[in-house]
Amino acid sequence: MTRRLSRRSAVRVRAESTRHVEVAQRLLEEGRHADAVEPLLAAARLLPNDPAVLNDLGVAYMATRRFHDAVTWLRRSIAVEPNVANSHYNLGLALQHLGEDDDAIVAHRQATTLSPRLVGAHVQLGDLLWDRGTRQEAIAEYEQAYVSAPGTMIGRLARVKALDAQQLTREAEQELRTLTALDGTNSLAHALLGRILQESGRFDEAAASFERALTLDPWQTNAHYGLASLRRFTESDRPLLARLVRRLEAGGWHDRFAPAVAERHRMMLHFAIGKALDDLGEYAGAMTHFHAANVIRCRLMPFDRREVERFADDLIARFTPELFARCSAKGHEDETPALIVGMPRSGTTLLERIVSSHSGARGCGELDFWNEHGPAWIDAGPEAAAKLARPIQHAYLQVLREGAPGARRATDKMPLNFFWVGLVHLLFPKARFIFSLRDPVDTCLSIYATPLRASLGFTSALGDLVWYYRLHQRLLAHWRAVLPPDRWLDVRYEDVIAEPEGAARRLIAFCGLEWEPACAHPEANREEVRTASSWQARQPIYRSSVGRWRRYEPWLGELMALRRHEPS
Repeated sequence: MTRRLSRRSAVRVRAESTRHVEVAQRLLEEGRHADAVEPLLAAARLLPNDPAVLNDLGVAYMATRRFHDAVTWLRRSIAVEPNVANSHYNLGLALQHLGEDDDAIVAHRQATTLSPRLVGAHVQLGDLLWDRGTRQEAIAEYEQAYVSAPGTMIGRLARVKALDAQQLTREAEQELRTLTALDGTNSLAHALLGRILQESGRFDEAAASFERALTLDPWQTNAHYGLASLRRFTESDRPLLARLVRRLEAGGWHDRFAPAVAERHRMMLHFAIGKALDDLGEYAGAMTHFHAANVIRCRLMPFDRREVERFADDLIARFTPELFARCSAKGHEDETPALIVGMPRSGTTLLERIVSSHSGARGCGELDFWNEHGPAWIDAGPEAAAKLARPIQHAYLQVLREGAPGARRATDKMPLNFFWVGLVHLLFPKARFIFSLRDPVDTCLSIYATPLRASLGFTSALGDLVWYYRLHQRLLAHWRAVLPPDRWLDVRYEDVIAEPEGAARRLIAFCGLEWEPACAHPEANREEVRTASSWQARQPIYRSSVGRWRRYEPWLGELMALRRHEPS
């Protein structure tokens, strides 16, 4: 009798839970996500060990942007049934919204392990890895997403990202134009097309694509920032600024813990508004938004000084004149590489465009090569490192020759390659290193005001910027001391601005090239600009960025300590 009653009770519980779930599903279909939470909570109370119910509740919380609650319930679902790929994928999405990217990567990897053809997980994993600077891994994920769903919009957009990551820009643009012609309602396709057009200098076309993306999805905030960065704001652009402010205010908050808009979106809007106000000369308001953007960026991109300092100490201890002498036979004689290194926003783009204006040189942009290959060499023992040398040399030259076919010099302007100067010199003793230097406070202010890659965690706090800038100075001083003096050249941004042709002549001569007048006019360079400087790089050299920090002096706090430490 007891067993019969228990069985009947279980049936009633299951039936009641099913009714709650059906109600929730109808509400979700109607777009009433917040209303769907309560019936799903009721179902979860009745069946606390039902992974499907727990997953659905997590998804409902995510739809209402209550991401902490979403993570809690999705983890409960996974604890009950760990082999459901979609639960791991949903967890990864919720963690991304919270800025917990390390855990999100783990979740998406598990989702793709359980379901290798889960296209969404491959795309999200690719985006996270790309933001981390692990280019080849990101490309592999994008390509797997396309293989998993070649006939779908999401699969083909993943292919676009793979093409773009390989700098196959023409192919990426062609695919995007095909996709927008087939289905003009995908906001991401228009936003991606806008960015590609912006990088190639077609600013009017880029603006049209960004506007189309925002018409379809007002929260496509990369398009908002794209519009803001296409030109210098004037009084006639006040309506666009007002639109940015309205979009930010429309985000709202459910409570003090849960933003109604994913934090990255709010961050990008703050950066866009700050940039607009800076253009308009409203510096106090601009700095308010830069501060707000960096509060979010600091949460999304934590920074560990100790790990970076240990790495720098190891490099300084390892790369000595004795090591270079002992390993001189391992060096490749090719002198194609010209690495432009320094802090981000220190003028590296301008220097690359001067060099690549020469008929015998090409710019390869910011290559992730050494960030991807350097750690393996550093971590290897002597024998393993010796075996790695030739494959790394061959791979780097292949990358340069693909990006700069037939060029006598190919520039790699990844700024943070200042960590890898010693390794590159060891493997390519004829490579040239251009140290890009700019007023330290101007440099750090520009970093603080610009949305950069997530891998650059030092960008978000003024104290971290000061610390990192000084560490960068320390490393450059070491490389000057241990490299032959004809292998490196200091180039100050302010000198280039003050005397463009003289600085350009010195730079071209250092690269072993004959002078060509085009190098004095980098604004006419037709090469793509795949950085935050895409608009500025195509303007005639201007002086307004020199001493910019003076306009922000009341709000710079710890950065002002760098006034006592001009670049050495």
